[in-house]
Amino acid sequence: MRGYTVFCKFMTISAVVYLQGAELIDDPKGAGQAALPMLVNLFDTNVQITCSRQKDQVDDDIVWYYGDRNYISFGTRVINNNYLVNKNGYGELVLIIKQISMGILGKYSCVNNKTKRKIKTVELKIIEKPSIVNHSNTTLMITEGSSVELWCEVESVIEYKIDWFLHNDRLDLPVGINGSRLTIVNITRHCSAIYRCFVTNAKGNNSVDFDVTVIHKPMVKIEVNTTTHDNVSTKKTTLECIINAEPRTNYIEWSVGEKRIGSWNKSLGFPETYKAFETRYMLTKDEPTFSSEHEVLKLQILKPSKDDVGTFKCSATNIVDSQTAEVEIV
Repeated sequence: MRGYTVFCKFMTISAVVYLQGAELIDDPKGAGQAALPMLVNLFDTNVQITCSRQKDQVDDDIVWYYGDRNYISFGTRVINNNYLVNKNGYGELVLIIKQISMGILGKYSCVNNKTKRKIKTVELKIIEKPSIVNHSNTTLMITEGSSVELWCEVESVIEYKIDWFLHNDRLDLPVGINGSRLTIVNITRHCSAIYRCFVTNAKGNNSVDFDVTVIHKPMVKIEVNTTTHDNVSTKKTTLECIINAEPRTNYIEWSVGEKRIGSWNKSLGFPETYKAFETRYMLTKDEPTFSSEHEVLKLQILKPSKDDVGTFKCSATNIVDSQTAEVEIV
């Protein structure tokens, strides 16, 4: 059942990853190295990648590649109009990408063509808002008393953070990035809610919602309502069996002492007063509404008499368990 007062114990398990720059250096073993991410925006112009100067370097021995096989240049001579290659003041060969577009994203390498050794490898990546690439199930039904773990895995080329929300209110929790997990410990029926993993970086945000429903046995209480009509000698007594259950009940029964008065059965769909009590009692059922999520099975005493003294019981059953409440009529 949904509610707005939540008494839940939370904890987070967070892994924090920071994307940091590093200077790429020549690979002395000639085995190559992982590409360093280089962050760019679409339509950036004159993006530069510098190839480290080699000892006894001959410019024409330095080759720039796009991917593994596509030649861009030999020395300062380019064979693709999207690029320029210039020599800087340190004698290093600088690849200049005239304008960033989706078609030229990817890996760029400068290679010593004599030794076939990669000197530098850079991968151009677009700076975008974070993506949620994986997450736990978005609809969960959890038994009361157990624990549940919610998580979302994020991809972003720049630093980002995760916030967790409950009913659109941010939870005051420690947070991290790259797969933060929210664990609800010893979950209670009050923890049924919509939870949100909300991810932000400098480019925007993304989110995923988790609908958590806590399954629990019925909570049952009885209220006695007595009304008096204009004729003060005429009274109307109604016993209301008020039930909160998740999932909904499939059976509710009224009894007095050891005698069964009547019941409501989900498969039947309407309340039934047993024949021996049809003239004394009437059963009606109120279904849950938007403003009230309780089920109510009412027992109206049609003609109050001394025979109605005793212990009245209401029992409600769902797939989890049964629960009974009682009231003494004197």
